Amino acid sequence: MAIQHQIHDRVLEIRLARERVLNALDLDHLQQLERSFDLAAENETLRAVLLCADGRAFCVGGDIKAMDAMSDAEFAHCTRIYQSLSRKARALDKPIIAALNGHVLGGGLELAMMADLRVAGASAKLGLPDAELGFSPSGGLSYLLSRCIGSGWAMQLALSGEILNAQQALGIGLVTRVVDDEQLENEAMQLAQQIAAYPPTGISNIKRVFNAGQGQDFESALSLEERLDNECYHSEETRAALKAFIDSRQK
Repeated sequence: MAIQHQIHDRVLEIRLARERVLNALDLDHLQQLERSFDLAAENETLRAVLLCADGRAFCVGGDIKAMDAMSDAEFAHCTRIYQSLSRKARALDKPIIAALNGHVLGGGLELAMMADLRVAGASAKLGLPDAELGFSPSGGLSYLLSRCIGSGWAMQLALSGEILNAQQALGIGLVTRVVDDEQLENEAMQLAQQIAAYPPTGISNIKRVFNAGQGQDFESALSLEERLDNECYHSEETRAALKAFIDSRQK
């Protein structure tokens, strides 16, 4: 299987395992990813998702040989799956943490941008070489990347094909943490498990309000925050966390 799954306590690990071709994405790979996101949504015991990869690359983007052999209809179908993945990642009520190793290019960067947090290994290289091949973004990248790093840097990466190292990516906010390559998956898993241990209603609503806030006016954002924070307060797990916090301070 090009995509492997493993559950660690309440974290679903989704692993790209097409190492031989640097985890390039073909139609089958994309369809397996789509089913993986469905699995994350359907399993109510899961609290977070870790997206990671085997080998020397997180993902180098679309499988060029496979793309060259596609009909127009097949290519259009792949584009729709990219977009479906992006919708499902955004709608998922569990945070997605991406552990980015080696090359994170083109469609691989698009996949990384579907995550809520991105942790990069020190030797990671991130960029969008699509323009050189005559392609434009898909999978919501124009929306997600601009809101993550600003329209200036987003256009710079998309138009120039510039490849950033991990520290450069950290400097513009493209990744949220850079760690030693050997510790990448451990660090990313620890972060995922830390978040998975928190009361789930609050985590879900944090993701909802920040995503919704990108397309709302200020008053609408305030209204949504009010409704969802009250929802958090009524959650049994939130109330239990409050009580545990109080009890810990009284000892």
